[in-house]
Amino acid sequence: MIKAHRLAFIALALTGACWLANSGHADDATMAPIWKQYWMAVAAVGQCEDRKFTGPEYDAMTHVINKKVNYEIGAGARTHLIDDAKDAVWDRVFKYGCKDPQIVDLLALYHTQLEPALPY
Repeated sequence: MIKAHRLAFIALALTGACWLANSGHADDATMAPIWKQYWMAVAAVGQCEDRKFTGPEYDAMTHVINKKVNYEIGAGARTHLIDDAKDAVWDRVFKYGCKDPQIVDLLALYHTQLEPALPY
């Protein structure tokens, strides 16, 4: 029978090998600010313009954003970045309102780059 510490070492080695084999883990860090910026724009529209998005609309925006970051962000990182983006926008709007220059820029980003891709 395999001892517990040997089994744990094998599991750890396999996990490390999988992580190293993932060529995208370094790219996540370089593309994360771009991904987050676009999702902050989506969150700003949702909060400031009371916009509710459908599944196909989210899919269309995700496709545009993925192209902007060359599909280099993994699914786990995307989920956390979207949550961070929503929280950041909520905080900013709560503190400064929807007329804040950063929020205005996010709304413009949405209307110029994401909204045209929505299926109507």
